[in-house]
Amino acid sequence: MSLRVVPELYCVDIDVSKHFYVDILGFSIKYQRPEEQFLFLTLDGVDLMLEGLNSEGRKWLTGDMNVPFGRGVNFQWDTNDIDNIYVRIQSLSPSSIYMELETKTYGCNDQLVTQKQFIVQDPNGYLFRFCEDS
Repeated sequence: MSLRVVPELYCVDIDVSKHFYVDILGFSIKYQRPEEQFLFLTLDGVDLMLEGLNSEGRKWLTGDMNVPFGRGVNFQWDTNDIDNIYVRIQSLSPSSIYMELETKTYGCNDQLVTQKQFIVQDPNGYLFRFCEDS
């Protein structure tokens, strides 16, 4: 059996979110349904779905949606090019940097693992942590 996670994130304004994910983060549009305010995005094997909160599509909401969305969760993306990603985002959308680039050491079983990381916040409040092992 094979499993993979493909998050579907609700957005206040699908066009603003599309700009952020495509033009700032570098995702490509795999397919879209504009009439449903829906996008399926991909970048280096990471897939992500975006849907306008006010679309006519089906919704799976467990409570009221108030910005910032995604409270209590951050999505980690492992990369081998963190410095270039950070520079790109810093130059195109500096206000989206939620946590500046840092080097952090964590305990992992009986080892210490050091990684570079930073966090961006999308226009809806979702947090994405970019990480690279040092």
